[in-house]
Amino acid sequence: MIRTLTLFLLLSVPALAGWRWSPSDGWVEDAAVVAKDSPGTADELAAAGEFTAAARRYMALSEAAGSDIPVRKLALLRGGDAWLAAGSWAEAYDAYEEYSLLAAEHAERLRGKRFQIEACIVGVTEGAVWDWFGALRGSRWASKKGKELLSVFAYEDFSASARLRFAGALLAADHAEEAIIEFDWLLTDYPDSAWTPTARYRKGESHLSQFGGLNYDGEPLIDARREFQRYLDDYPRGDKVPEAKKRLSDLDELQAEKDWRTYKQYRHLHKWRAARLYLRDIIRKYPDTSWAAEAREALPGVEEECADLPLQDRERK
Repeated sequence: MIRTLTLFLLLSVPALAGWRWSPSDGWVEDAAVVAKDSPGTADELAAAGEFTAAARRYMALSEAAGSDIPVRKLALLRGGDAWLAAGSWAEAYDAYEEYSLLAAEHAERLRGKRFQIEACIVGVTEGAVWDWFGALRGSRWASKKGKELLSVFAYEDFSASARLRFAGALLAADHAEEAIIEFDWLLTDYPDSAWTPTARYRKGESHLSQFGGLNYDGEPLIDARREFQRYLDDYPRGDKVPEAKKRLSDLDELQAEKDWRTYKQYRHLHKWRAARLYLRDIIRKYPDTSWAAEAREALPGVEEECADLPLQDRERK
């Protein structure tokens, strides 16, 4: 009795979902059948932007297709696309995984893995979701899976572009250190790629995002400056030239202000030689900043203080 009921339920799923059986094609969507929970077919729902409803119906087809592998793969692929369009990246990842497992050819498997990477890119920025088993999948999970896939499929046609977007997603999710590693990988392994200039610029942004403020370590400013200057040197006609120049100008202001604060500390302690050194550095390194103007005004007074020091100490660095 239970077995009969189970078989009846399984056979009724596609009919309820709007599918019909075709001897040549297996389970296919029947445009003439309207499901109770939606106004149209999966393709119509997707075209109307109802991606979650479309994804669920594609998944129903994949289950109903059973051993009809071509129909099942098509439903999984379209279902994954619909889940991804709906922002349900974990469901999309699973649909593409199942599609990849059913793939008979390398090109098909590669397509599934490529789309899994896309799901991971979305997952890194979207954050936590719960899967069917109650396990938490979040940004870290998506990051881990994305790195694994990009490592295995590191030199495909899509790899450089995918890694650039993956690194960008890591940066957007405040994983700057991981983003820098990914940008570095691209710069090292794809030095002539069309994506390399953008990677160089975004690496500079990643370093800059690590700067904790004027009271903290200034090393990220130095690293960011190096990358933006390298971008300008290597790609003088690049798309990001205006932005890179603006970044360098902003960095000049930040570094000059940081040095100015250090000067003020030495001045407060009457460490005149050190104070003079910082003023001279501001004027020499950042001549076009507002802080350079301040330094030029303050320098004569500090020079006078240095002149009152013992002779052997006046010019000693």
